[in-house]
Amino acid sequence: MRGWLLLVLLVGSSSVALAADAARGGVVASVRCKQCHHLDSHARSIGPGLLGLYGRAPTITGVPFDIWDAVSLDLWLTDPRAVKPNTRMAIPPINARDRADIIAWFEQQRSR
Repeated sequence: MRGWLLLVLLVGSSSVALAADAARGGVVASVRCKQCHHLDSHARSIGPGLLGLYGRAPTITGVPFDIWDAVSLDLWLTDPRAVKPNTRMAIPPINARDRADIIAWFEQQRSR
């Protein structure tokens, strides 16, 4: 029984990732990220510019990722201080759907 439950959870979570909506992610990023980050440039605001973020190396020191990909972005957006305890980035929790959509938007922006 536990095996089936795990399988259902895994299939359910992967279908959320497959259903990510990049267009919605752009809207969510505008609401959640734009107060502190430029979304359309590399220029620094309070935090670094997020243009071309997906697939590039982090510009902040002390982050244990080689590149920003779906896994690292999900960890960061879930709890930045768990990834880098002394970060100045403090955000209210972002639910899984919003994170998936934001990440899909970042990935889509990479290909432009």
